[in-house]
Amino acid sequence: MLKRGIIITLILNSIILIGVPAGHGYGIMIMFEFISIPSLIKKGFDFQKEYPFESSLIFTALVSLIGKLISIVLLFSKDILQKNNWIYIGLTLMLISFLFVCYGAWYYDSFLFAVTLGSGIPFMMYLGRVIYLMNKARLSTE
Repeated sequence: MLKRGIIITLILNSIILIGVPAGHGYGIMIMFEFISIPSLIKKGFDFQKEYPFESSLIFTALVSLIGKLISIVLLFSKDILQKNNWIYIGLTLMLISFLFVCYGAWYYDSFLFAVTLGSGIPFMMYLGRVIYLMNKARLSTE
């Protein structure tokens, strides 16, 4: 049940809509994660002062990708309940990246914020469910 919850949380985090004001469009989180790796290899951490929200999206996507990779590696563990701290780290990295995107969208435009937050609400709800399942499983084993 916990592994299924983590998989659904990963999927819901991947489909969060992120608006790009300079590009006048939207993308999903997983698209920015795949773009972040080649961009960081070519340019490094390049923060532009004209467009701080767009330039920080690459770093935010990288943080989310690290959280997802931690969670995916834990899915292949036999005794996932022994790895509670790593699960919390992976979930926290995904949550931090989502909150940072929401904060940047709030600062830039209220409609952009509404779309980003609205598409991230299922992720936050299922994140809470995964934490509940972890605590429930931990209490039943004690």
